[in-house]
Amino acid sequence: MKTGKKIRLGHCGLVITAVLGSTLACLAAAQSDLPKLKQNDPVTDYLNAIDVAESELSAYSVELSDLYLGLGKSHFTNHEYERARQAFQRGMQIERVNYGLNSLSQTPYLMSIAETESYLGNWDKSQEALENLYLINTQAYGANDPRMLPVLDELLDWYLGTYSERPANGGYQNLLISEKLGTRIYNILEQSDDLSDPEVPQLYRKLSHLHYFIADHIRRYGEPAESGFSFNAATTTNSEQTTSRMHYRHGKNALQKVVESLEQQPEVSPVEQANAIAELGDWFLIFGQRMSAYDAYKMAYDFLQEQEQPEQTLESFFAEPKMINFTELSSEHGDDENKNHEKDLEIAITISVGGVPKDIEVLNPPEDLDKKARKKILKDIRSKRFRPKLVEGQAISSNIIYPYSSKKIQG
Repeated sequence: MKTGKKIRLGHCGLVITAVLGSTLACLAAAQSDLPKLKQNDPVTDYLNAIDVAESELSAYSVELSDLYLGLGKSHFTNHEYERARQAFQRGMQIERVNYGLNSLSQTPYLMSIAETESYLGNWDKSQEALENLYLINTQAYGANDPRMLPVLDELLDWYLGTYSERPANGGYQNLLISEKLGTRIYNILEQSDDLSDPEVPQLYRKLSHLHYFIADHIRRYGEPAESGFSFNAATTTNSEQTTSRMHYRHGKNALQKVVESLEQQPEVSPVEQANAIAELGDWFLIFGQRMSAYDAYKMAYDFLQEQEQPEQTLESFFAEPKMINFTELSSEHGDDENKNHEKDLEIAITISVGGVPKDIEVLNPPEDLDKKARKKILKDIRSKRFRPKLVEGQAISSNIIYPYSSKKIQG
């Protein structure tokens, strides 16, 4: 059993209690004396309901697939991953018998199987399930149909979300697959050319984060000579072309699309628009393009200054440095930047005009904070970059107190 990982099976968007309710209603229509499910032992209750459904209806009745999905989720919650996988596979088999081998109704089962296989360490099996999910959707809609965007988005979330759970080579495989998915998302968005769609900015923003992930991985680990990547692709990414510079350009283009898209949406607030411009500045800054970054920050500053009550807006937006983070969109599975930690340390930092943390000092350190832990803190903070404080549109050096979780450096 894996430890330290979060249960991710809410990903399919199905709530077990809702499945139980709808399934029991169907079963009750077929047989009025079916037992009611209890809440204290879901596994036993699901097994009892399955027995009744099989005896009163048939071994492949449509009601059974939902029951097996719920059973699998209950086993998964109990860390019984082998049993969970068997339940999901049985539910998917029933879906196929009733609706065909390429039925889209298999989606929650395939996602659940992929999730379970990852907990068992069978990453190839996870990929196989997700490739199958991709194929049945392309057969239903066509590879370039806009209706493919939700499934591509979900697959991208999964691969980026599990990146940190794999060693460097395995994580790189996740990124290569994510890059293929991102390319397909980008091509569909460009083909439809509808920047007014409210979903478009977030999709382009996610693509920029994807390219940051890849560039950052290459910076830290280099690029493996062999990736072993397939995912319905005839060839792998050319290692000579996959450079940080290329991903910088792709990410920049995606963030520019975010700005353009928000300009076409009437319900978007000025702060959201300014934030998109500032994010483009963050991108320039984190890739060492300082002058371009300052230009973007000044543009965002000037844009907000033209709005109502500009002083109040600017005070909340640029008054303090902000840590630049191009990974939060994939943090659903992970532990992103103190998200789930109590911030029990205070760190005094000077943020330079270039967003570089300097003069780092732990304030009132606890007695058990040893030299090794202090060194980890300093290394972690030095690796970060911050959007600098702006005064009248110009970046200035400033001092901040940065909340930090000591749990991040334990172990």
